[in-house]
Amino acid sequence: MNHSPATDSDWRTGRRPRSLRHLVVRGSLPASALVPLSSDARDGATWRRLRGLHALVALAVIFNLWSLRAERLSVAYPNDSGMHLQMTTLATNLLRHGISPFDHWYPLLSLGSPFFVQYQSFSAALTGALSIVFGPHATFAWTLYLLVSLWPLCVYWSARLLSWGRWESAIAAVLSPLIFTVTGRGFGHQSYIWIGSGLWSQLWAMWTLPLAWAFSWRYISQRKSLIAAIAMLSLTIAFHFLSAYLAGLTLAVWILIRPSQFFARALRALLLGAAALLSTGWVTLPLFVHSKWLAVNQFQVGTPINDSYGARRVLSWLFTGQIYDWHRLPIITVLTGIGLVVCVTRWCYDERGRALVGAWLLSLILFFGRPTLGPLLKLLPGNQSLLLQRYIMGVHLAGLMLAGVGAVWTSVFLYQQLASRATTVVASGRRLLLGSSAWMRAPLIIAIVVAILTPAWTQISTYDGYSASGIRYQRNVAPTQGADVNSLVTLAATRGGGRIYAGMPSNWGHHFYVGAVPVYIYLEQLNVDTVGFTLRTSGLMTDPEAYFDENQPGDYAAFGVHYMILPVGHTPPVTATLLRTAGPYRLWMVNSARASALIQVVDTYGTITANNANLGTQTTSFLQSSLPTRAVYSTIAYSGQAAAVPTLTSLAHQHGIAGVVVSQRQDLVYGQSARATLVARRNSVVLLKVAYDPGWHATVDGRASPTIMLAPALLGVEVSAGRHVVVFTYHGYGAYGVLDAAAVVTLLGVGLGPWWWRRRSTSATG
Repeated sequence: MNHSPATDSDWRTGRRPRSLRHLVVRGSLPASALVPLSSDARDGATWRRLRGLHALVALAVIFNLWSLRAERLSVAYPNDSGMHLQMTTLATNLLRHGISPFDHWYPLLSLGSPFFVQYQSFSAALTGALSIVFGPHATFAWTLYLLVSLWPLCVYWSARLLSWGRWESAIAAVLSPLIFTVTGRGFGHQSYIWIGSGLWSQLWAMWTLPLAWAFSWRYISQRKSLIAAIAMLSLTIAFHFLSAYLAGLTLAVWILIRPSQFFARALRALLLGAAALLSTGWVTLPLFVHSKWLAVNQFQVGTPINDSYGARRVLSWLFTGQIYDWHRLPIITVLTGIGLVVCVTRWCYDERGRALVGAWLLSLILFFGRPTLGPLLKLLPGNQSLLLQRYIMGVHLAGLMLAGVGAVWTSVFLYQQLASRATTVVASGRRLLLGSSAWMRAPLIIAIVVAILTPAWTQISTYDGYSASGIRYQRNVAPTQGADVNSLVTLAATRGGGRIYAGMPSNWGHHFYVGAVPVYIYLEQLNVDTVGFTLRTSGLMTDPEAYFDENQPGDYAAFGVHYMILPVGHTPPVTATLLRTAGPYRLWMVNSARASALIQVVDTYGTITANNANLGTQTTSFLQSSLPTRAVYSTIAYSGQAAAVPTLTSLAHQHGIAGVVVSQRQDLVYGQSARATLVARRNSVVLLKVAYDPGWHATVDGRASPTIMLAPALLGVEVSAGRHVVVFTYHGYGAYGVLDAAAVVTLLGVGLGPWWWRRRSTSATG
């Protein structure tokens, strides 16, 4: 037989080479052409008709649907899903009122921010639209359940689009629910379910990233599927910025794996990237315009969350099986390693293998992080905002597909070894598999897979069972503990409302629960404006909030905290009045109610210089001082801008309070506004206790007046002595209509442009 090497076109064009077995072993053919038992045409056709592979994919989906069935239930979440549920609920309420959430103020976390601009919020808005019909709690739970459970279908489809055979794709799919990793992140159940991390926005991108890889590779390598490539890349950008960054960098891999076509592929990648950016300008441009006002989470700087773990630790985890198979036999790890070696040995003639290896290596290098890459990361735009720990996601995704390749190669190799040493055994196995009825073949294959993967399935189902137990417990306490907290929140609302403090992750609040959910997270899911669930947003008050000191009366004034929910037996840290006890919870009202109101007339003294990376540390001394208690606030010189001139040149010049608020009214959720009638005794500042943002505008007695930033990062407007009416109004990004139109024009142009050009060319030649 002629053992001439195959080219890339062998598997693209479907031309059948002379030596089928040779090319199967070398991997140049898709696995659907695999004939592992003989070259006999009839037997090969029989094997190709075997439907066991479809049963494998179905088996993975059924396993997820059953193991995760408790995740479909509405429940309070103890992790980041609580924040995502709050986003979804707010989006639902805004959409019901005909209001777009994207240009709206988000008042419920860290004293507010334009959160739908600063964070990947398309999944919340999309789910919010569905929730108008089904309700936000049920819709959120079902999206989580179905997106995790059905993901093997996405893995199978993506691998097929990358031109891998049905067997490689099916095995990758059946392995996909079984990832269990030491970091608790990535594309396994640990990242998403109730007991896990609650990375719900990443969950949406877990579907679009594989398809973005597949369709972009098809377009760049074969000029196919341009519209699908743009759509999947655009959705990845809209759903999850970190995943989108990986998808964008992978375009460079698709270029470099075929150097002879570098310029042609680079042009296609440029076209694809430009079209995706134009179609997602409504996501990226407002964020870019607002980038100056995005806070840097100083508590993550220099930690593994930002920097990851370094090559030494990551490689140690990889070679000991902890990336894919933590605390069990390293099945996926071994198969991934075999697949990696197989693809490297086929490097010269199998572009599919080069693509997988390139994507896997890119993800692994990013996962190494700053301890390894150091200054090289500065070559990447926006590298300061990358949470490099998360790029284990690409290691998982590419690893699953490599594991599929490794499993098929191993099967062929083992058959060849058995065929040369145990002909009788192989013949018996052949008769069992191929001589059986069609109804018997799939169960036999499933039985083999189940036997091999039982330890992994047992581990994952046990982990999912812990989550299910937590969900059942949380739902059981909802009518008791949940109802108690709900009643206290309702009482606070009937008394005029106000911000509530119920502990923080850094103090006793970490052990103060409704069921298994900390109260400060539980309140978030009741859509309550709270102080305490820190470091959730990129608003300018996110770092200063982490320095809130419950023993400092002035901090309650600065943060506008009006109520506290404390455990029974817990002495209030400041002077407060007990309003009600409900079960193990007590509602207290801070006695300095005037100071803790959201609008206050204050003096200003001194200036603090700060930027978005150090607001927390620069304003700590202010919060620890007596100034907030005295209604005196420092002005902020922010990011090179001049600070407002303080109204006091000396604290000795302060004689009594600066003024009083006669009446005030706020509607930060729907109206995005606050209004106060006040009497100022001298030149002073009207302070609105929300995070400073340039979208806020103020009028004093109907005339526009510039806003100023006060410590720690609050909003104010200067007034003269006398009686005034001050109105604060938030105006979000105003060009969404133009950006939406640009997205529509881009997609229509890409979709209809080639058709129009072909028709025009046909008319010209006709």
